Amino acid sequence: MPSWKSVFLLVSWLFVSVAPAWSGPTASVRPWLGVAIENGQQGVLVKSTFPDTPAAQAGLRSGDEIVKIVGVSVHTPEDLVREVTNKGVGFTVKIEFVRKGKHLAKDITLVAMPDMLSITKQKLLKHQAPDFEAVVVQGPGAQFQMKTQREKGRVTLLDFWATWCMACNATIPRLTQFAKINKGKIDVISISGEEIAVIKNFLTKLEMRLPKKDNHILYLQSDEGKVNELFMAAAIPMFVLIDKKGVVVELELGGGTVLENILKKAEALTLPR
Repeated sequence: MPSWKSVFLLVSWLFVSVAPAWSGPTASVRPWLGVAIENGQQGVLVKSTFPDTPAAQAGLRSGDEIVKIVGVSVHTPEDLVREVTNKGVGFTVKIEFVRKGKHLAKDITLVAMPDMLSITKQKLLKHQAPDFEAVVVQGPGAQFQMKTQREKGRVTLLDFWATWCMACNATIPRLTQFAKINKGKIDVISISGEEIAVIKNFLTKLEMRLPKKDNHILYLQSDEGKVNELFMAAAIPMFVLIDKKGVVVELELGGGTVLENILKKAEALTLPR
């Protein structure tokens, strides 16, 4: 069973869309506001809003703190999730929040939550890739910075994976081959939220099949799943393709033909225009 902390992503982002426990032949539709949240000082802090969602359309912003929903005080993300879930899709709720010391209120109609991949694409595609730093487990240097990667003007393919993920492991030979062929043009960076010792142990065993000298993938550790959270990698393997300007141009889940399609797109980004 996985124990690394990025498994908590759906909880830590808390898209205000947790469905109630299954209690019959069909499950309830998940309502959502379209915000990423965490604990605040006065209530529930809005980390960001998703485009074209009820929260964004109502004008909620990053930094707002939600303090009440339909008159009920909310102190934690769990409180807010519970109250939204209790209201359901199609209902209009009064959200009271604090912005720069000023108390405001908005009426927001809850909608059905789209699937996880759609949410992730909506948040990241055509936007600058989030900046992050991570420890290098295998490869040149000791610390990786996304900002430096962008400054180099290099096409980048991020691979979110874990040692326990069989589907992830199945993609390693192809990614290794691809990284070797495209060395100097496309950087393949694999990111795991597991402990460094666990990743190193896996890579040591991997050398028996794929010699280290032929492996040009840069392996990073996402401390406490922080990088996974930035890229909303709640399911793996997940691949994020970033162009020379640092913009996310493609994002997909899975291997096989899905991986091949994203590799073709990566190669196309290196061609003269």
